[in-house]
Formats: sequence, C-alpha cells, structure tokens
Amino acid sequence: MPDPGSPGARPATSLRPSSDATALSRTIFAATLVAALLRLFRLGHQSLWIDEQFTLLAAGVPGPFDPRALLENVHGPLHAAVVAAFAAVGGLSETTLRLPSALAGIALVPVMAWLAARFAGRETAAPAAWLTAGAPFAIWYSQECRNYIFLILASAVATGLLLGLHERVRARGVAGYALAAAAGLLSNFSFAFLAPLHLKWWLQAGPTQTARRRTLAIVALVAALAALPWLPAIGGIWDWSRLVPGRSAGAGETALRGEHTFHAAAVPFALHAFVMGYSGGPSLRELRTSPEQAVRSHAPELALAALVFGFLGVCGVRALARRGRLADTLLALVAPALVVSYFAANNFKVFHPRYLAAAWPLVVLGLAAAFADLGPRARRVMTVAVVVLWAGAYARVTFQPEYGREDYRTALHHVRAGLAAGERVIAVGAPEPVEWYGRGLPVQRFWLGYTSNDARFARAWRDSVGQVPPGIWLVASRTEDLDPTGSLARRLDRVTSVADRDTFAGVRVWHLREHDPAGVVVTGDPPVNGAPH
Repeated sequence: MPDPGSPGARPATSLRPSSDATALSRTIFAATLVAALLRLFRLGHQSLWIDEQFTLLAAGVPGPFDPRALLENVHGPLHAAVVAAFAAVGGLSETTLRLPSALAGIALVPVMAWLAARFAGRETAAPAAWLTAGAPFAIWYSQECRNYIFLILASAVATGLLLGLHERVRARGVAGYALAAAAGLLSNFSFAFLAPLHLKWWLQAGPTQTARRRTLAIVALVAALAALPWLPAIGGIWDWSRLVPGRSAGAGETALRGEHTFHAAAVPFALHAFVMGYSGGPSLRELRTSPEQAVRSHAPELALAALVFGFLGVCGVRALARRGRLADTLLALVAPALVVSYFAANNFKVFHPRYLAAAWPLVVLGLAAAFADLGPRARRVMTVAVVVLWAGAYARVTFQPEYGREDYRTALHHVRAGLAAGERVIAVGAPEPVEWYGRGLPVQRFWLGYTSNDARFARAWRDSVGQVPPGIWLVASRTEDLDPTGSLARRLDRVTSVADRDTFAGVRVWHLREHDPAGVVVTGDPPVNGAPH
C-alpha cells in the first residue's frame, strides 16, 4: 500500500459529506467573481512604483521592444513579454500594464480549488477558493505589474499536475507539468525552491513510480532548456562567491539594504505577509522607517491577526497531519525559507516574502484544511474574523495613500504644472518612476549615497546640480536606505520656504530657486528641529 503521506494516497475524507459537484462549481464560480471584483477595482488607481519600473524596462515599454532586454531580465521574462504584448495593444495606462497580473490572480481561484481537492480532499476545495479570492497577499500581487502572481499560478498548476501523475502517467499530464514548470521558472527563478518537494514526489513510491522516474529526465531537460538562455545573466548579476560557506565579508562590503540584510523577525514577517498582506498592520513605509516603532504602534491589530491565524494554523497542522500532508507542506515552506535566509545572512539577496511566493499555495491549502475540519459554529466565527481582518487590510491598501505605492504620478503632475523654462528635475532615491512620469521633462539623476560624506556631497552637488539656472525641482523617494538620517531633506528644508515644499504619498518635492542650490552644500549637517523628516 502507498504511504498515507504520499501523493498517490487518497486524502482522508472530511467528517461531513462533501457538497455535490454542482454546488461546488457554483461556489468556485462565485469566489472567482469576487476575486475579479477585488482585483479589477481601482486597478490603475495607484502610481507605478519602483518595482514595476523594472518590469517595464525589461518589457521595452514604452518602446521599442528589444528581445535582448528579456535575456538580461532574470526577474520574470515571461511576465515581461506578456506586459509588452498588452502595452502594444492597450497602451501605457496603469490598468493595462497591470491587467496581466490581475487576470492571473483571477485564474488562480479555480486552480487553487482544483489543487486543494487533489492535495487535501474535495471538502477543502471551496475554502481554498474563497481564501484565494480574498487573500491580501494574492490581491497585492494581482494589482502589481510584477511577476509574482504568475509564479504563484504556475506553482499551483505544476503542483496539481504532479499530484495527478501519481494516479496515472499520461503524455498530456507530463507535458502539462513540463510547461507549467518552465512557465514558473520564467516567471521567477525562485520557482526552483519547490524542487525538494517536487523531486520527492517524482521519486516517491507508488503505482506509477517507474513511469514517473522515466519521465523525470524529460521534464528536467525541458526545464533546463527553458532556463538556458538566461544562464549568462544569472551568472553575472549576482556575486555567487558570497554563498561560499565560511566566507568572510570584505573590508568595504556593506549590507544590501539598510544596516543589515537579515533580521530575526524576517520569517515571522513573511508569515504575517502571507496571511495579511502588506496592509494588515504597519505600512511598508512605517516598517522601512522604524520597524520597532511600527510594530508597537500596531500591536493590538497584530495580536488579533496572530490569534486568529495562529488558531487556524494549529487547526491546519492537525488537519494536514490527519490527511498525511503535513510533512509535504513543511518541506515546501521550510526549504525555501532556509535558502532565502542563507542568501540574506550572506549578503547575497535581501529577505523578502515575495521570494517565498512559490510556497504560498501550501499555506492556503493548510488554512483550507483547517476550515474544512472545523465544526459549523467555529467555522462561522473564524470566517467572520478573517473577513473582518482582510476587509480592513483591503480597505487600507485601496483607500489610504500611506498604505499604497508611492504617488509619483501626482508628484510629477505637480512638478509639470509648475516647471518654468530652463528648470530641471532632479530625481533621488528611486529615479525610475520619476523618469516614467516625467517623460518629456529634463529629468536628471543624483545618487543619494553622496550624503554620507560632506565633502564628496558638495563636489557632486556642484558638479551635477549646483549650476542649473533658474531653478530645480528635486523629487525624492525611498531615501531611507542611503540617507537613513534624512540629511538631504534637512538641507533642502533649510534653504527652501514652506511654499516650495510638497509632500505626496511616499514622495517629497522641493522647488529650489536660482539662489538656493549653493546653500544645500554647506559642510556639516544642519541642526535638526524635532524629528527627522
């Protein structure tokens, strides 16, 4: 007999009879409609921010499209190619550029219901559909012109198809898995984090073991050929020597972001983001400014989310263990977390929940199993609790600017309206969105890292900025990494009047008149009155 934890074993049935096929289909259809409403509502309302600019650059948007740019893009060439096609047909609006992600996010709902039925039993399909439809993490990436929802969708499809191969190995199923795996890799190479779980399933004992092992070589070859054109870029974009065990950091080596690349709270933060998104507590800007203060300010809400999802997590562990799926779920979650933590600890790559996105479907399956096994009264209570928490997170990211993406669009509209002849726009911090929304304006970059040294800053400022008549518009965002003390903002505040400063969501704008620039380069940080900007 197959091991009860193997993909070939039939998952244990629920203690309650399953809904009939028609009712389940209607439930999944309703959840898909809700998902469409949540993902398409105000899809283009927020500005395209720095992460999305990287996709546009790889996609050759606004043009011309250059296939060579795709070969240099190791962060989702498949998604970038789809965005390029949508832009060619539908134009450059935020809605058009994010529409591929939204459509993938909508398609994820029925896929997750199908995967849940195969992984944990038919009784988990309906909870999986509703959890996927409303999950803030999935909605966030469904409304972003980035590749991560493509990665999640491909991961769910590949996992479900591989489960089917334990029942019967057919050419169609093998080809489907190979295509899904290739799509996952070309959506984001972190798809490879599923390799430990998938390899276990490919090799695991069962009635189709021999056929699976024979076809594994074919699938591996297809995946390797799909990734082959990007190997030169993969080899050159990162410093792989940093992953050598026992390596010591060089004398001039600094952390990739802020004071350190890895933090003990990284994994708990990733779990929180998986279940509550990036608006179920502190905003991302609060966390970048002061993580400790942000957590203290939102402690009651964080505690409530921990209580609700902690309870569901415990129930999910029990439900998965009963179905023989706990070991597989832990393998899918722990292996990527260890790899990404090792990357961060060695200053190779920062730790971020999105790099674990391939494992996100397994978290939803665990929650779905928990809901399936709860009694009617407990299920109602937990449903209300999750809906309230997720509705608050959705309302924040949709209607509260401080929880959304930086508002470059409004900031550059303000600059464009006031720009006089001969003036120039200076972009610091994250220049790409300024260049995007400032198309047609004289935009120039200034590296914020110069602020760490007064003399070097003075020379760089005079060389690139100081001789610009009759004035300049300086647009700053994402300044906390290279200028954590807010030195440049204080300098600019000192030489400009209140009327010449404007603050938008995550973006600050200063209008320096002809006589102002020299005052910015005075040696020594100006006195701070109150808290830093």
